[in-house]
Amino acid sequence: MIARRVRWPPGARLMVRQLTGVWLCGSVLMGTVAWGFLSAQGIAVPAAARPAGYVPCPGPGVPCAYPSFFQLLPLARLAVLVLVALLFVTLAIVGSRTAGASWLTGDARARLLWALIVGAAGLAGWSYAAVVTYAAGFGSAAKLILAYTAGGLPFALVAALLLRPWRANVVAGGMCAGLVAAGFLIVAGRPAPQNVFVLYADYARSFFTGGSSAVPF
Repeated sequence: MIARRVRWPPGARLMVRQLTGVWLCGSVLMGTVAWGFLSAQGIAVPAAARPAGYVPCPGPGVPCAYPSFFQLLPLARLAVLVLVALLFVTLAIVGSRTAGASWLTGDARARLLWALIVGAAGLAGWSYAAVVTYAAGFGSAAKLILAYTAGGLPFALVAALLLRPWRANVVAGGMCAGLVAAGFLIVAGRPAPQNVFVLYADYARSFFTGGSSAVPF
């Protein structure tokens, strides 16, 4: 009996190229951003540059304050902004070169919107994953490995939600829901259970103000 050939949907190679490109962009660029923040955890910001309420990392092996943009020295802050801007630029390039894979890349304006949606929603998913790793007590090495290997997954999932085949959208939506639930359960299963969504809001507030009202560990 002759086995049937697997019938791939039209444009499957283009979709794979798009998702692979998005995953690589997110992993490399945001992995480097994660490396910058992890490297800065033990660096105290000069007193003159600290916002009100900022508490620097006291030293290796000691619980730190929530990650904050103000942990970084001015040059490092600029580097983070450049990397994030470069992320959106590379996403726009990927979207333009794989325009046929998505229903939202029909013209230049739509491709720009695609890059903004994938970048912004991907950053939201990436930061959610970062909150889970901090709240679950992952070590720096584990965080860095995850950032450089799986850091592009949130961006790829958002891109998959915008692919042409509706089945791909359903699968991507199911994966998003499953990963969000997994993060919730990981944090809730700690010896001191916490609500990951409350932590997410607190981390976001801390990132932009430099201080936090809660204890992260």
